[in-house]
Amino acid sequence: MKTSALDYLFAGTCIALVAASALIIIGELVLPLSSRFLGPYHVIADALIFLLGYGLLSALLVRSMLLLWPLRPGEYSMDHPHFAYWKFFTVIHEFGRSALLPFTTVFAKPLVSALFGARIGRNTAFGGHMNEPPLVSIGNGAILGQDCVITGHAITTGRIILGEITIGEGATVGVKAVIMPDVEIGAGSVVAACSVVSMGTKIAPGELWGGIPARKIKDVSHTDIRG
Repeated sequence: MKTSALDYLFAGTCIALVAASALIIIGELVLPLSSRFLGPYHVIADALIFLLGYGLLSALLVRSMLLLWPLRPGEYSMDHPHFAYWKFFTVIHEFGRSALLPFTTVFAKPLVSALFGARIGRNTAFGGHMNEPPLVSIGNGAILGQDCVITGHAITTGRIILGEITIGEGATVGVKAVIMPDVEIGAGSVVAACSVVSMGTKIAPGELWGGIPARKIKDVSHTDIRG
């Protein structure tokens, strides 16, 4: 993946500014109270609050970026400005998401993804990993199994492809399944464990798909087990 010194400089500067802002918050608001009430153990609390602050500030930066310049689905060369923007977005998102890991229980994963721009409905369960949250939409009651990967990008032959992913209401993505860009999974459909749903796939509501690449197996009945 083509990366220039300017990419490192720009991303590093923004990361440093976010970290400095979190440190200022710690120094001005948290440290006086934590050192008073926790004594020598305040360092642990300060470190955790720093990570939380860094993660939340990163999410705020990402949302501000998206207001000014949304991620656009399409195919771009590695010299295209949108590819450079995607790299910058990815660095900010990954550092921020990683900072929030100590607070990201399986119940909090949908909230963290939503903080970084994903559109997530009520009562969803998410046990996997999501790239490009602003390109992902998940309906009410959907289940995304442990270690599944939802990725809005693919890099091939010197180009990057960005595509939206829509997972319908009540749909299930199985354990370790991979969902590629430009995929639609209809309401109530099931993607079997360890399957790979290729770019451009449209799964109609109420269908069971599986395999590599995933293909329709059958229609889903109300007695089928979700997972």
